[in-house]
Amino acid sequence: MSRSTAPSSAHLLQEHYQQLGADYDDYLHYSDEFVRSLTSKMMRCLDLQEDDVLVDLGGGTGMYSVDILAQVPLRHPVILVEPFAEMLANAPRDVPIECVQRDALAFSAEPRRYDKVLMKEAVHHVEDQPALFANLHGRLSPGGRLLLVHVPPQLDYPLFEAALQRSLTWHADPRRVVELLREAGFAVERDRLDYRHVIPKAAYFRMVAGRYMSLLSSFSDDDLQAGLAEMAERYADREVLEFTDRFDYITAIKH
Repeated sequence: MSRSTAPSSAHLLQEHYQQLGADYDDYLHYSDEFVRSLTSKMMRCLDLQEDDVLVDLGGGTGMYSVDILAQVPLRHPVILVEPFAEMLANAPRDVPIECVQRDALAFSAEPRRYDKVLMKEAVHHVEDQPALFANLHGRLSPGGRLLLVHVPPQLDYPLFEAALQRSLTWHADPRRVVELLREAGFAVERDRLDYRHVIPKAAYFRMVAGRYMSLLSSFSDDDLQAGLAEMAERYADREVLEFTDRFDYITAIKH
């Protein structure tokens, strides 16, 4: 008799992003103010100039690229790299974006040249980070920059306890990321951004039920329902949830 096996993390991620494509912006946009807060800092850390060739690596639907283009009239299309067609299908067609369906590591090995690379909450999905960083260092122009923006392992989200604990090993350790970037030859600067969310409880519970974070894809349907029940009990006296989103901004500079 054959023995069933649990889905691999790669398979879970594939299912997660294939299913999330149509709802990605609805779940993660939060507000125009939220997106603009993140992109304004992205542009400063990247030292983005009009002549730059910008790569949005693992950029999903291009939500952040679109807002960057609204602020900087880049002379070259943004190269939006994303492994899942379902995400790219929801990228806008009325802005200068070149969609490339490829995973980050494969793209980094291609003989292209670019000036700036943005990775927003994608680096923790790359298993061979040393190879990725070495490849990008080789492809970037002199003075080029790689910006990693991601949530740290310790979350301040109104999630159920098992999800908060799993996040400690799910998300990238910023100290290890900095170490690997330096080993690849980059000079590294580190900063952060904190953003305070105020979200109706019902809306946030729908986001969790829809597995808006890739972390939640690692829980079975039963475990997710149990987590939602735990959250309902914990926040029974609230109609609105307030919490702080914290983002690491790690800038790697090629000299």
